[in-house]
Amino acid sequence: MSDMLSADQELVSDVVACQLVIKQILDVIDVIAPVEVREKMAQQLKSIDFASNPAAADPVTRRAVQKAIALIELKFTPQETSH
Repeated sequence: MSDMLSADQELVSDVVACQLVIKQILDVIDVIAPVEVREKMAQQLKSIDFASNPAAADPVTRRAVQKAIALIELKFTPQETSH
């Protein structure tokens, strides 16, 4: 891979790499973590008080927290299985 990436391409590459690692971590947590642990993960993020937290001034951080909550809830929503 000798091609030089632009700054934007490098950033996108980093984000995709992080997403892949996060997916692997979520898969492991899905196997080893009890439901209570999973619920606590989402609740901790939901409990961030954006009214007083400096992160509220940063729309990127706020959106990242929202996406993280959605990811945890989507991943750990109990689903019917056909096993």
